Amino acid sequence: MFKKALIILSLSSVVVVPSLATQVQGAALPTQEKATTYASNKKIRNATYGEEIWVSLTSPIPAGWVIVRTLGTQNLIKNMNGASYGTEVEVLLASPIPIGWVMVRAFRGSNVIKNVNGASYGTEIEVMLASPIPIGWVMVRTYGGSNVIRNANGAPNGTQIEVLQASPVPEGWIIVSSGGNSKVIRKVG
Repeated sequence: MFKKALIILSLSSVVVVPSLATQVQGAALPTQEKATTYASNKKIRNATYGEEIWVSLTSPIPAGWVIVRTLGTQNLIKNMNGASYGTEVEVLLASPIPIGWVMVRAFRGSNVIKNVNGASYGTEIEVMLASPIPIGWVMVRTYGGSNVIRNANGAPNGTQIEVLQASPVPEGWIIVSSGGNSKVIRKVG
């Protein structure tokens, strides 16, 4: 009796398993866009703008690169070196922000950052409160959850700008008056 039951069980698995295999073939299994590899220094140095590379969670992130996704013990990093002015990319909260980039919007577990390198003098951009302020930019207005920053790079000597008290004062500018929530700065060199 035991042998008969064992034979029936064996035959049913032969019949059932192939039908499961055909069901699984059509199923949408999660895929990883690129094979998981550890980045070498050479691969990082030779990467082009927009190239993505998987690295260990403990790996330092090279200058100009951002973290766009995490999977298990790895981060997917993206090369933003060479991006044009105005380029936006969604990055994880733990991602470094490249020099000359600002945070413009937040989502559940990410931020959208924007490249302001190459902006013309006087350009204004609304950024998140936690956003870095690029070199030569000043904070001119604030709203509930954001600041408006202005590019002061390229301003002629003698230019005066009213900025927020918390605004950085760019190199070559002086504070000429200060009071309340603002101060006036002037370019002198």
